[in-house]
Amino acid sequence: MSTKADGPALRPLVPADFSRLGDLDPNFGADSIIEVRKAGAGMAVCWSLVERPLPAPSDEGRRYNLLPADLDALRARLAAGAGLYLVAEDAGRIVGLLDLEHIAWNNAAFLWNLLIDRAYRRRGLGRRLFRRAVAWARRQGVRAILLETQSNNAPACHFYAAQGCELVGLHDLYYSNADLELGEVAIFWAYRVNDDAPGAE
Repeated sequence: MSTKADGPALRPLVPADFSRLGDLDPNFGADSIIEVRKAGAGMAVCWSLVERPLPAPSDEGRRYNLLPADLDALRARLAAGAGLYLVAEDAGRIVGLLDLEHIAWNNAAFLWNLLIDRAYRRRGLGRRLFRRAVAWARRQGVRAILLETQSNNAPACHFYAAQGCELVGLHDLYYSNADLELGEVAIFWAYRVNDDAPGAE
């Protein structure tokens, strides 16, 4: 159980929370981008990732807000009950969300959302939620936590790398037919639960 000194309290997501999830501001700004470069063709194609500074910091505005379709999908996952669904709450306001679904066929867990409100970042809340995810996955015997970030979200890439996730792939047509040109490429990560170091909550 979290104490006030730990920051916002973590508790299970319940259906009554859905009407308040729209108040969560999960958007981000960045001063660098992970540039994905592609070379070669056919079976000889290869990609390289290079972090480069932006001429001016970016701000995604409200682009990453939870949309009605996102909430419907989350509601269905919660109802199915195969995963870990937590919120962080402070003074009656939801300021964080963990949305982790167990995928039975490959014995993995997919991290659909780990969202921290802009006003609550850099306080350790993301680490607390990720550690809860790892502890849950370990108890369930899940082999790995899988997730996806975007190449224009360098802060998220750094966060997951710092938690011990490894980059396991990318998809340069995931969002459109011009992901490389638009600078938003899907980057896939994995946390090997069976190989992790001790110390999760």
